[in-house]
Amino acid sequence: MDSIALELHGVNLLTGAVEEPLAEVVPALVGAVAALRAGKRRLAQVSLPEASLELVLRRAGVEVELSVASLGRPARLLRPPVRVELDELSEAAQGCAKGFLADISQASPRGLPSSLTKGLKESLRLLGAPVSLKKEAPPEPFTVRVEPTEDPGFGFELKDPTDLLRSHEKGQGTALGSLLCSGEVWLKLAGRAQAWKAAGPPFLTALELSRQAGELARAVELGEKSFSFELGGVRPAFTLELDKGKGRLGPGTSVAVDGTALAAAMFHLGQALALAIAERDRSQSNNPYLVELTERCREGLSHLRGPVQPPEGAGEARGKGRTSRRTGRPLPVPGRLRRLRFEKRWEQRGLEGAESGQLMLGRQGPVFCSKEQALALARKDGQELWRREASQGVAATADGYVVTADGDRVLCFISAGKSARWLHDHDGLPLGPQLLRQDGLLVTLSEQRTVLAFAEVAGREVWRLAPAKTQRSWLALQGHRALVATDSGYLYGVDMADGQVRYRMRAGVPFQGTPVAWGKRFVTLLGRGDHHALLMADAHSGDVTWTCELPIALPSAPLPARTRVYVAGEKDREGVLVCVDARGKQLWERPLHLGAGPFALTALPRGVIVTSASGAAARVSTSGELEWRVGAVGEPLARALPAKVSRGVVLIPGEQVRAVEPRGGQVLAEVRAGAGLVGLQVDARLGLYFLDEAGTLTAYQLTSHFAVVEG
Repeated sequence: MDSIALELHGVNLLTGAVEEPLAEVVPALVGAVAALRAGKRRLAQVSLPEASLELVLRRAGVEVELSVASLGRPARLLRPPVRVELDELSEAAQGCAKGFLADISQASPRGLPSSLTKGLKESLRLLGAPVSLKKEAPPEPFTVRVEPTEDPGFGFELKDPTDLLRSHEKGQGTALGSLLCSGEVWLKLAGRAQAWKAAGPPFLTALELSRQAGELARAVELGEKSFSFELGGVRPAFTLELDKGKGRLGPGTSVAVDGTALAAAMFHLGQALALAIAERDRSQSNNPYLVELTERCREGLSHLRGPVQPPEGAGEARGKGRTSRRTGRPLPVPGRLRRLRFEKRWEQRGLEGAESGQLMLGRQGPVFCSKEQALALARKDGQELWRREASQGVAATADGYVVTADGDRVLCFISAGKSARWLHDHDGLPLGPQLLRQDGLLVTLSEQRTVLAFAEVAGREVWRLAPAKTQRSWLALQGHRALVATDSGYLYGVDMADGQVRYRMRAGVPFQGTPVAWGKRFVTLLGRGDHHALLMADAHSGDVTWTCELPIALPSAPLPARTRVYVAGEKDREGVLVCVDARGKQLWERPLHLGAGPFALTALPRGVIVTSASGAAARVSTSGELEWRVGAVGEPLARALPAKVSRGVVLIPGEQVRAVEPRGGQVLAEVRAGAGLVGLQVDARLGLYFLDEAGTLTAYQLTSHFAVVEG
């Protein structure tokens, strides 16, 4: 780790790159210049991860245009592009490579892997060869101007005289460089067609505006009276009076501006720009920088629809409950459903770490992840789509993002991609298997204790939290907060953007599980033995709204459902279900007659399903009435698994997985899963996936269903 500079006439173009991994940066820089000289590339990009800088090199005949973009705050070009002679740049790269190899050979002869040394020597060979002069087709100049359609609204103009947008090549290190064409972005306010304007690459301006839009949306959500910022990092400052719906640019006069509408316009700018770029070159739709901008804007707009709060009164509780899209529509039967039949589809053996791993559902089929490995299988035939393994842990999401760690490297893969999206030095801390993806970050746990957050695109470790005197942590992401509950009795509210601890909640007893979101607040359990409490607090500030004591043992994870929250536990060796309202008042407690705990909960319309490790289950209505119950089946499982709901059918886990009609509790089918069942998933077609502790994943498909038709 040391500084690296690129000086031109005494001016350092890489200001701030004072602590970079030279074993990564130097080979990348020398290799980029060599590729330009040999004519293998027209555009190249070198990342300086610690300084959040990207050096972009574009060859133009016998010259090279250099641009340095900062992806920090604000995102911008550090200075206008400059041109240098290709021969001079090649000579500088040669000196850099030779000096680096000489210094490493003296200080630590075995410090560089042989592959890096070999790559540097090949780059030096290309730099010493004659310049490749290939005849290139003349560029097709491109300009597009999009005017704002609303007030407030953002317009933009893209100017691409060198055909930069068509230079993107997947896997060739041109992702950001191909987006840095010139142009401008402007803001339209009431009565002013161009109240504000920023020249420069519109992509960087839109990226910074999308970040600021998230901050503005949070200020609106929290009811702040004013908010001040420099749009896109460009002066003058824009001061908003959110409570009055007014805004003022610099010392100018106030105009009517709604904070929510302005934030929406900033997000819409990013989406419109991404669409214009993708229409110019279809391959840009897979550009990771453009994908990140689009997802950030889409997620921001979804948050602007308004937060969902736990209702405070009965009048707010009216309305139909939402049904998850993943459950699918109920089975189309002409009468009363009486019987289902499932057949075994395929089986996959030898999954390592299944007893502590997790089973998820992706778009193409089941995804399994443990500390030892992660793999995805095809829904139809169980064919392996991709597999990742690592010595220091693996963490994966259902949509195919995988972070792996070995003794000195951490890598990120996406689905079946053959090469890593990024690679960085690592201190050997074990990772996984949990991986959460939000706001451009990949967040995981190490040894169920330390929280690490990596930048999704660049891979830099953004922040780390290692709670003191803690053996076990539980992680949840809610809005712009990472909530970390610990068995040492502390709960931390961490700012997702920079990892700063915004509040720390102290309890006299350990926290017992993952905080669960409930509108803008969260609920979590704490306690020990047969004395526990349910706590509700504001996710942004950490202010405790209420606590409710629960004299039960082995409590389940809390289940918020509209105006109430449910917790199942054990009292006097018998199961009970407790219901608490939005004010923290216990409404009722009902015996379940399911035997001893532990238990798991699943929400249903106008009720809740309670399952136990023995395979027994019961449905309890919102009023506390026990509507039906099915008994235990076979040997108890290692832990209680929640029921799954799909297409109007409830799947109850146990040694025999039973398909149950949710209204009356009639058993529609039984499928043997074994006493070692540790994971159950159901897709929208009622396909079943069982994972057992021996590492066997079995898939079943619905082959027929029978119903009774009343004449």
